[in-house]
Amino acid sequence: MPSAPQRFLEAWIDASLGFVFCVVLPIPLYATAGPFAKNFGAAELTIVATAVAYGIVWYCGRRLDAFPRTTLQGNMGYVAPIAVLTYALVAALLLLLRLDYSRFQLFGSGILTMLWMAVAAQLRARYLIRNYAVIPKTSIAAMPELHACRWLDFDEVQRRQTRVDAIVADLSTDLPEIQLEALADAAIAGVPVLDRRYIVESLTGRTPLGGLTPNEFGALLPSRQYLVVRRLVEVVLTVAVLPLLLPILAVVAAFVRYDSPGPVFFIQSRVGRRGRVFRMIKFRTMHHGAQGPSFTAAVDPRVTRVGGFLRRCRLDELPQVINILRGEMSWVGPRPEALSLEKGYVRDIQHFALRGIVRPGVTGWAQINQGYAHDPDAMRSKLEYDLYYLKHCSLWLDLVIILRTFAVVFRGTGAR
Repeated sequence: MPSAPQRFLEAWIDASLGFVFCVVLPIPLYATAGPFAKNFGAAELTIVATAVAYGIVWYCGRRLDAFPRTTLQGNMGYVAPIAVLTYALVAALLLLLRLDYSRFQLFGSGILTMLWMAVAAQLRARYLIRNYAVIPKTSIAAMPELHACRWLDFDEVQRRQTRVDAIVADLSTDLPEIQLEALADAAIAGVPVLDRRYIVESLTGRTPLGGLTPNEFGALLPSRQYLVVRRLVEVVLTVAVLPLLLPILAVVAAFVRYDSPGPVFFIQSRVGRRGRVFRMIKFRTMHHGAQGPSFTAAVDPRVTRVGGFLRRCRLDELPQVINILRGEMSWVGPRPEALSLEKGYVRDIQHFALRGIVRPGVTGWAQINQGYAHDPDAMRSKLEYDLYYLKHCSLWLDLVIILRTFAVVFRGTGAR
């Protein structure tokens, strides 16, 4: 069974074409003579600076592109901030060192890099079709329907000698000896053999609940190094942005106070890490003393005028910065459930308590992919997203979630 070209080849082609488009082609627009022909001047320094900045943005973009995401708008949501920050830092460094360079070229290259990264990622997702041989054949019906993936019968692929990117095997079933030997031969020939659950996770961003065994619980535990580094970065960044957040908190508090009578803050008992109960702080978005269900309906008369705006923009969550500094929450993690709802979810939904492995977050992987949920089926889907986060949590995934959260906030989608 022949293997399709490896993904690293595609990555190098992408990097090389992007370098030519973003760094090389614009050179004649600002270089007055052949660069690097004589001494090392402003033109040469600009070329080196743009090359370094492009390399950083490309590397970060490819790392973030490994996580499921489907739209051009989603690509721009994380590429644009990284490109702006990278090129701004390079410009600041050159300014600090008092080095002469072409500002037109540097920032022009930044714009081209944003366009290249976003469009290239979208073109890969839309037009780069990957062939997967599936074994057993009955598993094909359970594979996700995605435009970029073609699921083929393993026996048919063997018969026709079709090139495939990988073999997807349902290793939870008892495969015949002849098929196991065929899988071994394919692996020896250099064709990747992937477990069906793994490929479903990587394509959908969800860890299926069906078949999750206690042997896999260990994979849900983040490394201690990651938790320590993340907590350190989180505290430093939170303290750094407090001077910007405090005026916003004061303005929002004034609007809440004068929009309707009652306290400014809404404090509720939520379930946090390892089942510990804490008091989560939010801006009050409902009329004081309003009765009703614990969850919020799509059109809820209890929500105030200002509260509706705060919910759409997620500004009601900002006071949770206090919970973050206390160590009760993180910026990124599974959303904490109310104590009254948590008991029911743990009782009715298998493995729901596993969300308590890490600190709950202001935003999370489930929030940016699914949005608001409260009924059992939606909560099971939400749990699958949370389990994916636990298995793959890293600073890179945290960065994806934060950047995509900004995009969700600007669109005002998924809020109640």
